[in-house]
Amino acid sequence: MITLYSEDKDCCGCGGCASVCPKNAISMKTNQDGFLFPEINQEKCIECGLCKKSCGYQEEYNLCMPIESYAAVNKDQVLLEKSTSGGIFSAIAEKFINSENYVCGATIDFENSKATVKHVIINSKEKLYRLQKSKYVQSSTSEVYKEVRQLLKNGETVLFSGTPCQVAEMKKVAGKNIENLYTIDIICHGVPSEEFFNEYLKREAKKKKIKINSFTFRNKKYGWGLDGNISGITEQGKKIEMIINPENSSYYHYFLEGEIYRESCYVCPYANNRRVGDLTIGDYWGIEKNNPELLSENGGPFDEKKGISCLMVNTKQGKNLVEKFGTKIEKYPVSYTNISMVNTQLNHPASHTELRSIIFEIYRGNGYDEIESIFEKYRSRQEKIKKIKRRVKKILPDKVVCVIKNKRKK
Repeated sequence: MITLYSEDKDCCGCGGCASVCPKNAISMKTNQDGFLFPEINQEKCIECGLCKKSCGYQEEYNLCMPIESYAAVNKDQVLLEKSTSGGIFSAIAEKFINSENYVCGATIDFENSKATVKHVIINSKEKLYRLQKSKYVQSSTSEVYKEVRQLLKNGETVLFSGTPCQVAEMKKVAGKNIENLYTIDIICHGVPSEEFFNEYLKREAKKKKIKINSFTFRNKKYGWGLDGNISGITEQGKKIEMIINPENSSYYHYFLEGEIYRESCYVCPYANNRRVGDLTIGDYWGIEKNNPELLSENGGPFDEKKGISCLMVNTKQGKNLVEKFGTKIEKYPVSYTNISMVNTQLNHPASHTELRSIIFEIYRGNGYDEIESIFEKYRSRQEKIKKIKRRVKKILPDKVVCVIKNKRKK
């Protein structure tokens, strides 16, 4: 009997094993915490072992140290505005599609305030917007692996973008057809589950009395940062939009604190300076300290308000990808060390505290409402601390002046 994993931390939930099973004996099921795991129907299983051989998580795919590192921005202002950071993915993907190739990435769709996050394949520039922006939720990939593999077998060229574990699995599934596969891995914090996210959305829809039709974790219209928005329709049919950020959103807060990822994320073999994608992209956080000469306020080429990406070229295939399809990218060499100072997942996996166990214990027993309650108490404490600090700042200067005057008198 085949065992796919021993502990939850040994499975990243990509679904690659299900995609290669010749008997469709493997299906992806959610566990008590909402995370996807493969389950084998032993009556269908013929124990061929393809599922084990195809695992790109337990058996690491070949990793490479970056050849080149850049600060980079999409020259197309429209695409840049619609992107989360510097728009590097959209710059390459658009040219890829214009060359009659295929692009595969994550999208998020809404129906009745419920989100579906999954990878899809596009070959139309009009659909590129679906793959742009950050989705801080694990996307379903098991079905798309089959589709990409078939395209590659047919001689088509495909650009695949995803988390490092998803990219590793895509390379495993592609097998000998990998020559026409280009890959981009993102700097990944870790992934919460779609089910957990939808429980949060259900709470938000109820609290705000709306039907949610859009959720953007980070929206460039508020500048390059962490502010996003929820859009929806009230019972009266009025369209409304509300800003969300880590200070007012429990899900967003716990995501950035690293408390709601799947267990494999905390021991991820791809969270280091050896990369699995042909390219690695992310936000170039810390550029104002590490490469201030590149900012327009200092006479440089980049406007920080519009967003700036980091771009790492990891393979010859990646170098070819940038040279052939990156003509809209404006880039300047920077140190990998500078990029990794704030993007710590380029050094090591995320970590969590005891709060993670508490959150999921509550989730299993009482659902998301109780998690929201804990967050509201946290917010209340933070507001009190801020008020105290503001009072201290007002009082302290006067006291300092009095002390100086008294000393002078003496």
